[in-house]
Parts: sequence; structure tokens; C-alpha cells
Amino acid sequence: MKKLRNKLHYFDFYLFIPYVLLCAIGVVMVYSASSINLSYSGAATSTYLLKQLLYVFLGLGCFVFAYMFQLSKLTNKVFIIIGFFVMVVLLLYAKFFTTAINGANGWIDLKIFSLQPAELCKLYLILFMAQLLTRREKMSIAQRKQSGKKPYFLAAILLILILIEPDLGGFSINATIVFVMWLARGGSYKKAWAIMLGLGGVLAAGVQILRFWNPLTGTKFAYMYGRLAAFYNPFHVASTSGQQLINSYYAISNGGLFGVGLGNSVQKRGYLPEPYTDFIIGIISEELGAIGVTVVLLLLAWIVLRTYLIGIRSNSTYDTLICYGVATFMTVEGLFNVGAVNGLLPITGVTFPFVSYGGSSMLVLSLALGIVMNVSINQRRGKMTQIER
Repeated sequence: MKKLRNKLHYFDFYLFIPYVLLCAIGVVMVYSASSINLSYSGAATSTYLLKQLLYVFLGLGCFVFAYMFQLSKLTNKVFIIIGFFVMVVLLLYAKFFTTAINGANGWIDLKIFSLQPAELCKLYLILFMAQLLTRREKMSIAQRKQSGKKPYFLAAILLILILIEPDLGGFSINATIVFVMWLARGGSYKKAWAIMLGLGGVLAAGVQILRFWNPLTGTKFAYMYGRLAAFYNPFHVASTSGQQLINSYYAISNGGLFGVGLGNSVQKRGYLPEPYTDFIIGIISEELGAIGVTVVLLLLAWIVLRTYLIGIRSNSTYDTLICYGVATFMTVEGLFNVGAVNGLLPITGVTFPFVSYGGSSMLVLSLALGIVMNVSINQRRGKMTQIER
């Protein structure tokens, strides 16, 4: 209890309150977005509400556990090695021993919720890269050359396993986390620009080629080409893969500035598929308007900026990299989700942090934010100790 009181004394409410507000908004909007279709099917309208409440409470438990945890234990080499093999086993099991959902084998059914190894991998890669880059900072140039690229090869294995599920959204977010953390710890900007320009060029060329040639016809990956076609011109494939994006446009258009009112969305009534997950921002836009969406985005932006600030203020390289990784995780996930809802990016099945329905995302994000809170508490306690001296 003394340890808990000590931690609470330095608690960062600037980080915690936006987190709780986003979770609360998520619970309300998941109920609003899911209840009408559940009633049409004869199921209890509170089904997803109760599940989301459970995920939120489990998430809060993960948050408390993470900020009470001794961070030094995460830097243990044994923990990192065991974590790597656990991630490999989970990703392989998901790929070869589970039923495909929307074309991808990325979920392991745990009855209470479905575990998505790619989500857990985001947190593991943050911890892995933070330890790796911190250790390399203390090495001599000769030692760095001797260690070579082997640690990065391990990260590449996990990224490839996510890609073959296939989970392009999860792969992109995990790869971006690794890239940003490498860059933040002294990575070459010339190499970074070369990588970004090269990938951008390949993607642009690939999109243009795929406009005229569909190599996935008749395969189980045909849905991926459908998503690309919907991104390029959703109205051209309005009756198939473009339906979700078009109805998202209608939801945003209907909402205007102030929205049509909580619970009054038209698009959630069977028009917009699964409106309580990937496209919940579309329902928020329709019911609460641009103002409601702006509030949600500002709350997430506050958490992200606060996390970056905690990282900048830290005197520990490891703690700084943890904060940068977590902030990048939330930023990219938020951008991918909003980009898909607005048609600025292809649909990849990425949820909006803390708001969309789902257990894996809520628990992993809560754990990650709890670790940031842990860093913030240690930082505040250190400052107070210095002042007292």
C-alpha cells in the first residue's frame, strides 16, 4: 500500500484523464453503433456494450499493472529473448491453426476476447528496440560492428510473420514503430530518406500497375485487390468492395458540423458494415458531427504529445525510446484509421485507439500507456527528490 500511495502522489493526470475520456466515449459509441443491428437480429442490444465495458475494465487493470511494474525488469535480456520466442509461436499459431477472418489468419480465440498477436507485437517491438538501441549506445564502434545486424534481423522475422498472415495494416504500424525508434536513436537521415522515397516509389508504381492488372483474381487474397480498387475509385465498385467507404462518406456528409444526434445515425442501420470497429469514427461524425470527431482527435493528440513530452524530458535513453515508440504506435494507428474512413488511405482493418470495439487493441494500448505513466511517475519523483535536496 505504501508503494501504491507513493506512486499516486506523482500520478500524471494529464495523461490519465484523456485516456479515461476516450475509453468512456468508446463505450457510448460502441453501444450506439451496434445496438440497432443487434435488435434487428433478435440479440440483446447490450451485447457489445457489456463486452466493451469488460475490455475497458481489463484495460484499466493492465494500465495499473504496468505503472506499478518495475521497469528495470523489462530490460532483462532473458525477458527479451523469451518474449521473442513467445511472439514467434503466437504468430505462427495464428497463421496456421486458426480460422481466417476477412481473409487473414490474425486472431486467436481466447473466449473472453480474440488475441491479435500483431497487436501484442507492437508493444514487444517497442520494448525490444528500446533495449537494443540503448545497449548499442553504450558499445564502442568495434563492438557495434561485431554485433552487426543480427538484432534487426530478429525484428524483421516478426514483421515478415505479420505480413504473411496477411496483415498489411499491422505490418505497416509495426514497421513504422521500428523505423521511427531507429531514427530517433541516431539512425542515418540519408538512409531514412532513401527508404521512404524508395517505398513511396514502389507503392505508387504498384498502385498504377494494379489499376490495369489484377493478379489476385480467383485466389483467397482477391479481397485485397478489392480494397485497393475501392481506395482508388469506390464508386466504380459501389456494389462490392466500395460499399463500406461510400457509406462512410455518407455518414460524414450527414453529420455536418453538429451531427444528427446521439443514436440517430442512418448508416449504422445495416448500410455501413461493422460500424462499431474500424469505422466507428464515421458513426461519431454522423451523430456528433465534425465537433465530436474533433474532440476525439484532440484527446488522442493530447495523449500522443504528452507521451512525446515525457520522453523528451527523460534523462534515460531507454525511457525516452519507450515513450517515442508508444507515441508512434498511437499516432500511426489513429492516422491509418481516420485515413481509411476518409478514403485518404486504403482500408486495412486498423481500429481507432481506445474508442473502437475490441479486446486486443484496448489491452495492449492500456499496457503501453501504463508503461508511459510509469516513466512519468519516476521522472516526477526524481525531480521532487532533486528539489528537496
